[in-house]
Amino acid sequence: MTGAEPMLAPFAGWLVKPDWADRVISRAYDNLTPGQRRSIVRENPYSYVNVTRSSEDLLDDEDMSLDNLVTQGAAALSRLLDADVFAPTGRRALYLYRLTHARGSQTGMICTVAVNGFDDGRILIHEGVREDRAELLTAHLAGVGATSHPVALAVRAWADSEYATLLDETAGAAPADLEFGSDLVRHQIWTVPAELTDKLLEALDGKVLYVTDGHHRSAAAQRALASDPASPVLSRTLAAVFPHSQLHVEAYHRVAADQHHDNHKDCLRAMQSRVSYMGGELEHAPTADDARPRHRGEVGVYAAGSWHRLTLPPPDSEAGALDSLDVDRLRRAVLDPVLGADELAATGTVGYVPDTAGLDELIRRCDAADRLGFVMYPLSVDELLTVADEGSKMPPKSSFFYPKPRAGAFLRVLGRGATAHLDPS
Repeated sequence: MTGAEPMLAPFAGWLVKPDWADRVISRAYDNLTPGQRRSIVRENPYSYVNVTRSSEDLLDDEDMSLDNLVTQGAAALSRLLDADVFAPTGRRALYLYRLTHARGSQTGMICTVAVNGFDDGRILIHEGVREDRAELLTAHLAGVGATSHPVALAVRAWADSEYATLLDETAGAAPADLEFGSDLVRHQIWTVPAELTDKLLEALDGKVLYVTDGHHRSAAAQRALASDPASPVLSRTLAAVFPHSQLHVEAYHRVAADQHHDNHKDCLRAMQSRVSYMGGELEHAPTADDARPRHRGEVGVYAAGSWHRLTLPPPDSEAGALDSLDVDRLRRAVLDPVLGADELAATGTVGYVPDTAGLDELIRRCDAADRLGFVMYPLSVDELLTVADEGSKMPPKSSFFYPKPRAGAFLRVLGRGATAHLDPS
């Protein structure tokens, strides 16, 4: 594409110093419950979680305004910079990021991507975003002035592809520069040698990329550039590019407010009536294990201590990729018409719990706020890529890729807000 910003490029980033890694690097924001994030902030002032707080991490008597959240984030980043926890690399480079876990490993390339790639079809998305979250992250870029958690991207690549082969060869050529994590997930980072940089970039030349994690960060990058289109630093954003064949998707469960009924019994009755009329079914389940979906088309339903199994109405014979997905079928058949909780329009009526947090967390949140829980069956990577190819957008938080890169290992300085005194990277 003539005159287009290079899709992928190395960057002169900063890396956390090895002796600070365990204190600074944090699990991804949505890998943690609000309670876990509050505990980390209380116990460890140097965790990167302090930089990325949101209103749901605060207590009811705290100032939840956008300005306060950005101010807190900027102060937390300044604390890290004052403690000298990051070291500037001093040169433009690519990095490899490998996650090793029980089901195998996934290796991706850390780089920057052109933000205008989201507009011209070089980067495709598959989920919508929540306005409040996108607004916070956009303000975060301006006021905090750095990014650390890369947008995760996938490229269609199998194990024997040139890209996957190059990643493995590069990682196998030298010991990792940085290792951290736990027995569950081991994280390793390598700096790509200069002689292999062009080979990796060429292996992805002309390939379509797909956002797998970080739709809100992507939206924030686009909005920030739109507000300052001449800014070279905002024209790119931090990213990690993984072969699609190495990725794993977990379910993202729903916690929904019922705005149409006086009690859960009436809501369940209305749900049963509607789905039965449409060819589905709602039946009581003795336990959570009995309610947990066994295949596509089933959804577990939790309401005030009781469990139910929902069989979704079948999709139309001519349904597209989006219309056939459980998350969208649930939205159209139940959440919007029965509960009045349209997750595409009404902020706060639907919350999300990743399967990795456990059903106990879903139950706790439902009981605390008198809400209903919906336990989903996980989507596949191919389903998500097909939705993106179709040009459709799923409801927010429809998929949860696990494991995922952590925040606080890299720092890309934007030279504004808390980093206005530093050269952009």
